[in-house]
Amino acid sequence: MLYQRKISKGDALSAKLGFQLQTTRYVLAGTQMLGVCGGMFLLWYQSVPLPTPAWGVGMLILSFIQSLHMSQALESQRHITAVGPVLRELLVSAAIGGFAWSATVIWMGEYLSDEVLYALVMIMVIITVATVAATAVVREFYLVWLCSSLIPVACWLAWTADARPFNLIFAAVLWGLAILMAVLSYGISRSFTQMVESGLEREAMAKDMAGFSETLRAKNTQLQEARKQLADLAKLDELTGLRNRRGADKAFDMEVSRAQRGGSSIAVIMIDVDHFKAYNDTYGHPAGDDVLKRIAGVLRSVTARAGELAIRMGGEEFLLLLPGANQADALVAGERIRTRIMSLEIEHSASPSGSIVTVSQGVVACIPSMTTEFKQLLEAADKALYSSKEGGRNTVTLSPFRP
Repeated sequence: MLYQRKISKGDALSAKLGFQLQTTRYVLAGTQMLGVCGGMFLLWYQSVPLPTPAWGVGMLILSFIQSLHMSQALESQRHITAVGPVLRELLVSAAIGGFAWSATVIWMGEYLSDEVLYALVMIMVIITVATVAATAVVREFYLVWLCSSLIPVACWLAWTADARPFNLIFAAVLWGLAILMAVLSYGISRSFTQMVESGLEREAMAKDMAGFSETLRAKNTQLQEARKQLADLAKLDELTGLRNRRGADKAFDMEVSRAQRGGSSIAVIMIDVDHFKAYNDTYGHPAGDDVLKRIAGVLRSVTARAGELAIRMGGEEFLLLLPGANQADALVAGERIRTRIMSLEIEHSASPSGSIVTVSQGVVACIPSMTTEFKQLLEAADKALYSSKEGGRNTVTLSPFRP
Protein backbone atom coordinates (compact mmCIF):
# COMPACT_ATOMS: atom_id res chain seq x y z
CA MET A 1 0.00 0.00 0.00
CA LEU A 2 1.55 3.27 -1.11
CA TYR A 3 -0.39 5.47 1.30
CA GLN A 4 -1.64 4.74 4.77
CA ARG A 5 -2.58 7.17 7.46
CA LYS A 6 -3.30 6.08 11.02
CA ILE A 7 -6.70 7.28 12.20
CA SER A 8 -6.86 8.02 15.92
CA LYS A 9 -9.39 6.24 18.12
CA GLY A 10 -10.84 9.61 19.09
CA ASP A 11 -11.59 10.52 15.46
CA ALA A 12 -13.15 7.11 14.80
CA LEU A 13 -15.27 7.28 17.97
CA SER A 14 -16.40 10.80 17.09
CA ALA A 15 -17.60 9.65 13.66
CA LYS A 16 -19.37 6.62 15.19
CA LEU A 17 -21.04 8.82 17.81
CA GLY A 18 -22.32 11.10 15.07
CA PHE A 19 -23.93 8.19 13.23
CA GLN A 20 -25.24 6.71 16.49
CA LEU A 21 -26.92 9.96 17.46
CA GLN A 22 -28.37 10.46 14.00
CA THR A 23 -30.00 7.01 13.84
CA THR A 24 -30.76 6.28 17.50
CA ARG A 25 -32.71 9.49 18.06
CA TYR A 26 -35.30 8.20 15.57
CA VAL A 27 -34.99 4.40 15.53
CA LEU A 28 -34.84 3.72 19.26
CA ALA A 29 -37.30 6.45 20.13
CA GLY A 30 -39.75 5.35 17.46
CA THR A 31 -39.47 1.68 18.41
CA GLN A 32 -39.99 2.46 22.10
CA MET A 33 -43.04 4.56 21.32
CA LEU A 34 -44.55 1.66 19.38
CA GLY A 35 -43.67 -0.64 22.27
CA VAL A 36 -45.33 1.73 24.75
CA CYS A 37 -48.47 1.79 22.64
CA GLY A 38 -48.48 -2.02 22.52
CA GLY A 39 -47.90 -2.23 26.26
CA MET A 40 -50.73 0.20 26.99
CA PHE A 41 -53.03 -1.89 24.84
CA LEU A 42 -52.09 -5.03 26.78
CA LEU A 43 -52.35 -3.40 30.20
CA TRP A 44 -55.59 -1.53 29.52
CA TYR A 45 -57.79 -4.62 29.80
CA GLN A 46 -56.22 -6.10 32.94
CA SER A 47 -58.68 -6.96 35.68
CA VAL A 48 -56.38 -5.49 38.29
CA PRO A 49 -56.33 -1.66 38.14
CA LEU A 50 -52.90 -0.38 37.04
CA PRO A 51 -51.63 3.18 36.42
CA THR A 52 -51.43 2.44 32.71
CA PRO A 53 -51.99 6.00 31.42
CA ALA A 54 -49.42 7.43 33.82
CA TRP A 55 -46.92 4.72 32.84
CA GLY A 56 -47.54 5.28 29.15
CA VAL A 57 -47.21 9.05 29.39
CA GLY A 58 -44.05 8.72 31.49
CA MET A 59 -42.42 6.31 29.03
CA LEU A 60 -43.33 8.53 26.07
CA ILE A 61 -41.94 11.60 27.81
CA LEU A 62 -38.73 9.71 28.64
CA SER A 63 -38.38 8.59 25.02
CA PHE A 64 -39.03 12.13 23.75
CA ILE A 65 -36.46 13.63 26.13
CA GLN A 66 -33.84 11.08 25.03
CA SER A 67 -34.49 11.82 21.35
CA LEU A 68 -34.40 15.58 21.94
CA HIS A 69 -31.13 15.35 23.88
CA MET A 70 -29.52 13.31 21.07
CA SER A 71 -30.70 15.80 18.46
CA GLN A 72 -29.24 18.72 20.42
CA ALA A 73 -25.90 16.94 20.85
CA LEU A 74 -25.79 16.25 17.12
CA GLU A 75 -26.75 19.75 16.02
CA SER A 76 -24.25 21.39 18.40
CA GLN A 77 -21.49 19.06 17.14
CA ARG A 78 -20.72 17.99 20.71
CA HIS A 79 -19.88 14.51 19.44
CA ILE A 80 -16.83 16.20 17.84
CA THR A 81 -15.89 18.73 20.51
CA ALA A 82 -16.80 16.67 23.60
CA VAL A 83 -16.51 12.99 22.68
CA GLY A 84 -16.13 11.65 26.22
CA PRO A 85 -19.07 13.52 27.79
CA VAL A 86 -21.41 12.65 24.92
CA LEU A 87 -20.48 8.95 25.17
CA ARG A 88 -21.18 8.96 28.92
CA GLU A 89 -24.51 10.71 28.36
CA LEU A 90 -25.47 8.07 25.79
CA LEU A 91 -24.61 5.25 28.17
CA VAL A 92 -26.65 6.84 30.98
CA SER A 93 -29.54 7.28 28.55
CA ALA A 94 -29.34 3.62 27.51
CA ALA A 95 -29.27 2.52 31.17
CA ILE A 96 -32.30 4.69 32.06
CA GLY A 97 -34.30 3.44 29.06
CA GLY A 98 -33.42 -0.20 29.67
CA PHE A 99 -34.16 -0.07 33.40
CA ALA A 100 -37.47 1.65 32.66
CA TRP A 101 -38.59 -1.39 30.67
CA SER A 102 -37.21 -4.01 33.04
CA ALA A 103 -38.73 -2.15 36.01
CA THR A 104 -42.09 -2.09 34.22
CA VAL A 105 -42.05 -5.87 33.73
CA ILE A 106 -40.84 -6.66 37.26
CA TRP A 107 -43.11 -4.14 38.98
CA MET A 108 -46.28 -5.05 37.08
CA GLY A 109 -45.47 -8.74 36.74
CA GLU A 110 -47.27 -9.91 39.86
CA TYR A 111 -50.49 -8.22 38.68
CA LEU A 112 -50.43 -9.54 35.09
CA SER A 113 -51.69 -12.78 33.65
CA ASP A 114 -49.16 -15.16 32.15
CA GLU A 115 -50.10 -14.24 28.60
CA VAL A 116 -49.87 -10.48 29.16
CA LEU A 117 -46.60 -10.77 31.08
CA TYR A 118 -44.91 -12.83 28.41
CA ALA A 119 -46.36 -10.57 25.70
CA LEU A 120 -44.86 -7.56 27.51
CA VAL A 121 -41.53 -9.38 27.69
CA MET A 122 -41.75 -10.07 23.94
CA ILE A 123 -42.35 -6.36 23.28
CA MET A 124 -39.12 -5.60 25.12
CA VAL A 125 -37.35 -8.36 23.17
CA ILE A 126 -38.63 -6.96 19.86
CA ILE A 127 -37.33 -3.49 20.77
CA THR A 128 -33.92 -4.97 21.63
CA VAL A 129 -33.65 -7.04 18.45
CA ALA A 130 -35.13 -4.46 16.06
CA THR A 131 -32.78 -1.69 17.13
CA VAL A 132 -29.50 -3.62 17.14
CA ALA A 133 -28.37 -2.43 13.69
CA ALA A 134 -28.82 1.23 14.60
CA THR A 135 -27.80 1.20 18.24
CA ALA A 136 -24.80 -1.17 18.09
CA VAL A 137 -22.64 1.29 16.17
CA VAL A 138 -21.21 2.28 19.54
CA ARG A 139 -21.27 -1.19 21.08
CA GLU A 140 -21.06 0.05 24.66
CA PHE A 141 -24.48 1.71 24.22
CA TYR A 142 -26.12 -1.52 23.11
CA LEU A 143 -24.46 -3.59 25.84
CA VAL A 144 -25.71 -1.17 28.49
CA TRP A 145 -29.20 -1.46 27.02
CA LEU A 146 -29.00 -5.27 27.15
CA CYS A 147 -27.69 -5.32 30.70
CA SER A 148 -30.36 -2.92 31.93
CA SER A 149 -33.36 -4.42 30.11
CA LEU A 150 -33.13 -8.13 29.26
CA ILE A 151 -30.71 -9.27 31.98
CA PRO A 152 -32.69 -7.96 35.00
CA VAL A 153 -35.90 -9.47 33.61
CA ALA A 154 -34.14 -12.78 32.90
CA CYS A 155 -32.76 -12.86 36.45
CA TRP A 156 -36.19 -12.01 37.88
CA LEU A 157 -37.91 -14.74 35.84
CA ALA A 158 -35.31 -17.29 36.96
CA TRP A 159 -35.69 -16.16 40.59
CA THR A 160 -39.49 -16.59 40.39
CA ALA A 161 -39.38 -19.76 38.31
CA ASP A 162 -41.96 -21.50 40.50
CA ALA A 163 -44.48 -18.67 40.21
CA ARG A 164 -45.32 -19.26 36.52
CA PRO A 165 -45.00 -22.32 34.29
CA PHE A 166 -42.80 -20.76 31.60
CA ASN A 167 -40.66 -18.42 33.68
CA LEU A 168 -37.58 -20.62 33.54
CA ILE A 169 -37.92 -21.15 29.80
CA PHE A 170 -38.28 -17.41 29.18
CA ALA A 171 -35.34 -16.72 31.50
CA ALA A 172 -33.15 -19.13 29.52
CA VAL A 173 -34.35 -17.64 26.22
CA LEU A 174 -33.58 -14.10 27.43
CA TRP A 175 -30.10 -15.10 28.60
CA GLY A 176 -29.39 -16.86 25.31
CA LEU A 177 -30.79 -13.94 23.35
CA ALA A 178 -28.69 -11.48 25.37
CA ILE A 179 -25.52 -13.48 24.62
CA LEU A 180 -26.44 -13.80 20.94
CA MET A 181 -27.20 -10.09 20.60
CA ALA A 182 -23.97 -9.18 22.39
CA VAL A 183 -22.00 -11.26 19.86
CA LEU A 184 -24.01 -9.82 16.97
CA SER A 185 -23.47 -6.28 18.24
CA TYR A 186 -19.72 -6.93 18.28
CA GLY A 187 -19.77 -7.87 14.59
CA ILE A 188 -21.91 -4.86 13.67
CA SER A 189 -19.77 -2.44 15.66
CA ARG A 190 -16.52 -3.88 14.27
CA SER A 191 -17.76 -3.69 10.67
CA PHE A 192 -18.93 -0.13 11.13
CA THR A 193 -15.64 0.83 12.81
CA GLN A 194 -13.71 -0.50 9.81
CA MET A 195 -16.01 1.38 7.45
CA VAL A 196 -15.60 4.61 9.45
CA GLU A 197 -11.81 4.30 9.61
CA SER A 198 -11.65 3.54 5.89
CA GLY A 199 -13.78 6.60 5.13
CA LEU A 200 -11.69 8.79 7.41
CA GLU A 201 -8.50 7.50 5.80
CA ARG A 202 -9.84 8.32 2.33
CA GLU A 203 -10.88 11.78 3.51
CA ALA A 204 -7.50 12.36 5.16
CA MET A 205 -5.74 11.10 2.05
CA ALA A 206 -7.78 13.44 -0.13
CA LYS A 207 -6.89 16.39 2.12
CA ASP A 208 -3.23 15.39 2.22
CA MET A 209 -3.12 14.94 -1.54
CA ALA A 210 -4.84 18.29 -2.04
CA GLY A 211 -2.30 19.91 0.27
CA PHE A 212 0.54 18.07 -1.46
CA SER A 213 -0.73 19.14 -4.87
CA GLU A 214 -0.99 22.75 -3.69
CA THR A 215 2.52 22.57 -2.25
CA LEU A 216 3.77 20.98 -5.44
CA ARG A 217 2.16 23.73 -7.52
CA ALA A 218 3.73 26.35 -5.27
CA LYS A 219 7.13 24.66 -5.50
CA ASN A 220 6.75 24.36 -9.27
CA THR A 221 5.90 28.06 -9.50
CA GLN A 222 8.93 28.88 -7.35
CA LEU A 223 11.08 26.62 -9.51
CA GLN A 224 9.87 28.27 -12.70
CA GLU A 225 10.50 31.70 -11.17
CA ALA A 226 13.96 30.59 -10.08
CA ARG A 227 14.69 29.29 -13.56
CA LYS A 228 13.50 32.55 -15.04
CA GLN A 229 15.68 34.49 -12.62
CA LEU A 230 18.66 32.28 -13.44
CA ALA A 231 18.01 32.76 -17.14
CA ASP A 232 17.79 36.52 -16.62
CA LEU A 233 20.96 36.50 -14.54
CA ALA A 234 22.75 34.55 -17.27
CA LYS A 235 21.92 37.42 -19.64
CA LEU A 236 23.32 40.06 -17.28
CA ASP A 237 26.86 41.18 -16.73
CA GLU A 238 27.70 40.33 -13.13
CA LEU A 239 29.87 43.41 -12.56
CA THR A 240 27.82 46.22 -14.10
CA GLY A 241 24.29 44.78 -14.15
CA LEU A 242 23.95 45.61 -17.87
CA ARG A 243 23.00 43.08 -20.49
CA ASN A 244 25.89 40.94 -21.65
CA ARG A 245 26.54 39.99 -25.26
CA ARG A 246 24.64 36.71 -24.99
CA GLY A 247 21.67 38.44 -23.41
CA ALA A 248 21.56 41.06 -26.16
CA ASP A 249 21.90 38.91 -29.28
CA LYS A 250 18.18 38.24 -29.50
CA ALA A 251 17.39 41.92 -28.97
CA PHE A 252 19.85 42.86 -31.75
CA ASP A 253 18.15 40.67 -34.33
CA MET A 254 14.64 41.62 -33.17
CA GLU A 255 15.25 45.37 -33.40
CA VAL A 256 16.90 45.12 -36.82
CA SER A 257 13.94 43.06 -38.09
CA ARG A 258 11.51 45.61 -36.66
CA ALA A 259 13.38 48.48 -38.35
CA GLN A 260 13.40 46.57 -41.64
CA ARG A 261 9.64 45.95 -41.51
CA GLY A 262 8.79 49.50 -40.43
CA GLY A 263 11.35 51.29 -42.54
CA SER A 264 12.67 53.07 -39.44
CA SER A 265 16.18 53.98 -38.42
CA ILE A 266 18.35 52.18 -35.92
CA ALA A 267 21.59 53.34 -34.32
CA VAL A 268 24.48 51.55 -32.63
CA ILE A 269 27.17 53.22 -30.50
CA MET A 270 30.36 51.28 -29.71
CA ILE A 271 32.14 52.66 -26.61
CA ASP A 272 35.61 51.94 -25.30
CA VAL A 273 37.25 53.29 -22.12
CA ASP A 274 40.44 55.13 -23.07
CA HIS A 275 43.69 53.60 -21.79
CA PHE A 276 41.85 51.27 -19.41
CA LYS A 277 44.76 48.82 -19.11
CA ALA A 278 46.97 51.63 -17.91
CA TYR A 279 44.31 52.58 -15.37
CA ASN A 280 44.20 49.05 -13.99
CA ASP A 281 47.97 48.87 -13.84
CA THR A 282 48.10 52.15 -11.94
CA TYR A 283 45.12 51.98 -9.60
CA GLY A 284 44.44 48.24 -9.44
CA HIS A 285 41.62 46.07 -10.74
CA PRO A 286 39.13 46.86 -7.94
CA ALA A 287 39.38 50.54 -8.85
CA GLY A 288 39.01 49.59 -12.52
CA ASP A 289 35.86 47.61 -11.70
CA ASP A 290 34.45 50.67 -9.95
CA VAL A 291 35.11 52.76 -13.08
CA LEU A 292 33.20 50.26 -15.21
CA LYS A 293 30.26 50.35 -12.79
CA ARG A 294 30.13 54.17 -12.88
CA ILE A 295 30.29 54.22 -16.68
CA ALA A 296 27.51 51.61 -16.78
CA GLY A 297 25.40 53.96 -14.66
CA VAL A 298 25.90 56.75 -17.20
CA LEU A 299 24.94 54.46 -20.09
CA ARG A 300 21.87 53.29 -18.22
CA SER A 301 20.79 56.90 -17.71
CA VAL A 302 20.76 57.65 -21.46
CA THR A 303 18.72 54.56 -22.44
CA ALA A 304 15.35 55.50 -21.00
CA ARG A 305 13.16 54.88 -24.05
CA ALA A 306 11.54 51.54 -24.87
CA GLY A 307 13.80 49.20 -26.78
CA GLU A 308 17.02 51.08 -25.95
CA LEU A 309 19.73 48.86 -24.48
CA ALA A 310 23.07 49.40 -22.79
CA ILE A 311 25.30 46.34 -23.16
CA ARG A 312 28.71 45.38 -21.85
CA MET A 313 30.39 43.61 -24.74
CA GLY A 314 33.35 42.53 -22.63
CA GLY A 315 36.33 44.07 -20.83
CA GLU A 316 36.14 47.85 -21.08
CA GLU A 317 33.96 47.80 -24.22
CA PHE A 318 30.28 48.79 -24.19
CA LEU A 319 27.55 49.14 -26.79
CA LEU A 320 24.32 51.14 -27.03
CA LEU A 321 21.40 49.99 -29.17
CA LEU A 322 19.07 52.88 -30.03
CA PRO A 323 16.00 51.82 -32.09
CA GLY A 324 14.39 54.73 -33.99
CA ALA A 325 17.48 56.98 -33.65
CA ASN A 326 18.91 58.61 -36.79
CA GLN A 327 22.48 59.88 -37.25
CA ALA A 328 21.79 63.21 -35.53
CA ASP A 329 20.09 61.50 -32.59
CA ALA A 330 22.95 59.02 -32.24
CA LEU A 331 25.60 61.76 -32.30
CA VAL A 332 23.70 63.71 -29.65
CA ALA A 333 23.52 60.57 -27.48
CA GLY A 334 27.23 59.92 -27.97
CA GLU A 335 28.16 63.46 -27.05
CA ARG A 336 25.94 63.29 -23.96
CA ILE A 337 27.73 60.10 -22.90
CA ARG A 338 31.14 61.66 -23.46
CA THR A 339 30.41 64.78 -21.43
CA ARG A 340 28.71 62.91 -18.58
CA ILE A 341 31.63 60.54 -18.19
CA MET A 342 34.02 63.46 -18.18
CA SER A 343 31.88 65.14 -15.52
CA LEU A 344 32.55 62.16 -13.25
CA GLU A 345 36.14 63.47 -13.06
CA ILE A 346 37.64 60.07 -12.32
CA GLU A 347 41.38 60.61 -11.96
CA HIS A 348 43.56 58.84 -14.57
CA SER A 349 47.14 60.02 -14.16
CA ALA A 350 48.46 57.31 -16.49
CA SER A 351 46.35 58.45 -19.47
CA PRO A 352 48.40 59.91 -22.35
CA SER A 353 45.33 61.83 -23.55
CA GLY A 354 44.23 63.53 -20.32
CA SER A 355 44.14 63.45 -16.54
CA ILE A 356 40.67 61.91 -16.15
CA VAL A 357 38.86 58.84 -17.47
CA THR A 358 37.35 59.35 -20.95
CA VAL A 359 35.75 57.17 -23.60
CA SER A 360 36.00 56.89 -27.37
CA GLN A 361 32.91 56.10 -29.44
CA GLY A 362 32.00 54.79 -32.86
CA VAL A 363 28.50 55.58 -34.12
CA VAL A 364 26.50 54.04 -36.95
CA ALA A 365 22.89 54.89 -37.82
CA CYS A 366 20.81 53.87 -40.85
CA ILE A 367 17.53 52.52 -42.14
CA PRO A 368 18.46 48.86 -42.70
CA SER A 369 17.58 47.13 -45.95
CA MET A 370 16.06 43.67 -45.97
CA THR A 371 19.53 42.17 -46.43
CA THR A 372 21.21 44.14 -43.64
CA GLU A 373 22.51 42.06 -40.75
CA PHE A 374 23.34 43.31 -37.32
CA LYS A 375 26.92 42.12 -37.52
CA GLN A 376 27.38 44.64 -40.36
CA LEU A 377 26.31 47.43 -38.01
CA LEU A 378 28.71 46.15 -35.35
CA GLU A 379 31.59 46.08 -37.83
CA ALA A 380 30.80 49.60 -39.00
CA ALA A 381 30.58 50.90 -35.41
CA ASP A 382 33.84 49.14 -34.52
CA LYS A 383 35.62 50.81 -37.46
CA ALA A 384 34.27 54.21 -36.39
CA LEU A 385 35.48 53.48 -32.85
CA TYR A 386 38.94 52.68 -34.23
CA SER A 387 38.90 56.02 -36.00
CA SER A 388 38.06 57.77 -32.71
CA LYS A 389 41.05 56.11 -31.06
CA GLU A 390 43.32 57.00 -33.94
CA GLY A 391 42.05 60.57 -33.85
CA GLY A 392 43.18 61.22 -30.28
CA ARG A 393 40.44 59.47 -28.23
CA ASN A 394 37.67 61.07 -26.16
CA THR A 395 35.79 61.65 -29.40
CA VAL A 396 32.64 60.50 -31.18
CA THR A 397 33.05 59.33 -34.79
CA LEU A 398 30.16 58.70 -37.18
CA SER A 399 30.49 55.73 -39.56
CA PRO A 400 29.81 56.34 -43.27
CA PHE A 401 28.05 52.93 -43.46
CA ARG A 402 25.16 52.72 -45.94
CA PRO A 403 23.08 49.55 -46.23
